[in-house]
Amino acid sequence: MKDTFTLKDMPFPLLMKDVLENNFTGVIFVDSNQWRKGLIFKEGLLTAIQSNNPKELLGNILKDMGLITEEENAISLSKARITRRKQGEILLEMDVLRPDEIFHTIRQQTEIRFWDIFSWETGTVRKVAKSSINKDPKLTKDNFTTLIMKGIMEHTPFSSILDILSPYADSRPRKLVKVIPIDIGVDIQDIEKYKVSELLFLGQDLPRALLGLYCTGIVSFEESKHKLLIDKLRSKLKDIKDKNPYECLGVDKDISDPGLKRAYIKTVKSNHPDLYSYADDPEVKRLANEVFTQIQQAYNTVVRIRKDMPPEKKEIHKDLQAEIVFFQASEALKAKDYQKALDLSKLCVKLKPDEKVFMESLIKTMFLRWQNTGLGNSMEIKRTIREAIKMFPTSDNIYVFLGWILKKEGSQQAIEAFQRALKINPNNIDAQREIRLYHMRGKNKSKR
Repeated sequence: MKDTFTLKDMPFPLLMKDVLENNFTGVIFVDSNQWRKGLIFKEGLLTAIQSNNPKELLGNILKDMGLITEEENAISLSKARITRRKQGEILLEMDVLRPDEIFHTIRQQTEIRFWDIFSWETGTVRKVAKSSINKDPKLTKDNFTTLIMKGIMEHTPFSSILDILSPYADSRPRKLVKVIPIDIGVDIQDIEKYKVSELLFLGQDLPRALLGLYCTGIVSFEESKHKLLIDKLRSKLKDIKDKNPYECLGVDKDISDPGLKRAYIKTVKSNHPDLYSYADDPEVKRLANEVFTQIQQAYNTVVRIRKDMPPEKKEIHKDLQAEIVFFQASEALKAKDYQKALDLSKLCVKLKPDEKVFMESLIKTMFLRWQNTGLGNSMEIKRTIREAIKMFPTSDNIYVFLGWILKKEGSQQAIEAFQRALKINPNNIDAQREIRLYHMRGKNKSKR
């Protein structure tokens, strides 16, 4: 990593991981355009933070806590500037505070200045390494890792959590210590049994805790033994999505109907999900099914074009238009442009209301938008789900989304939705996982 970079290149939690791992000694300047902070480290531990944010001045913090008045703050600050001494010393001389009150407030000032940076999603960083720092850290390593943990658990935007953990989606967490040295308020006893991608669906607390443990060196990530196959399938899926339907099937537009069918059968055989049945990895199965679905959609699109659109017809057929909009909606969702994805998904359903995949995609988009941005509400999503169930009573995916919403609301009926999904499709991985977690939690409660 270069000495100067942005928080997009290395988010602040990962920067703190780098500081700890490399026992960094020096100063790190973080600039958000509005505020600028300088963090001083000695052998990987924080010794002090400087900030140009007036709200983070000692006097203002003391005033907000009700320990000094506005007048006492103004007088002590003026004297500190004139004499170039610390405001805390002036306040002690004024006999308005006890030494222990100053000490605890300075500690709180450090925490406020430090945790604030975790909320920054943009900004520039400049690292200045030094051979030595004269000032010794006032925090132990356990104290510092606790500060980092709290910064991630309480102050880091969840969108940043997802961005940082997403590259490890196929990996499994592995604890590097037998006993977690800090109380994170989250039960992670069985965290090693699940992939990162699975944990990302279990609310916000587990992903936050996982990132905190990773950044403090307590947890590492083990990659799937099928990583090469997963990468290959992802590359194939991207390649298919970048092609038009004819290219996807490897045929020209003037191919005969029998030739088209032969090409389709050949493509299906060489990309059938059963070819990967040996790989005991849900991500392999998901990607293989998606590749297969894309091929089917490409064939159906070509058939519709040839059947319903004579060469002289210029307007886009409704079915084809829906397919194109669906592709655009999927790309918008990948880019986390939830509003665009939602608008396009609604258009898909409007163009072709009898297409189950479009309705499932709409519900998925509404759920992810609500979960990751707080926009929308559960009532609206559940209303859409009720209408969808009337049209597609055998959609296991719709019941899974219903279960996740009820679970997020804390409803005991969530497990019933997952059981219903599993009854429709015993192979639904998401429903299997949720029911397994439900039973595990029940066992943990009984042990207590």
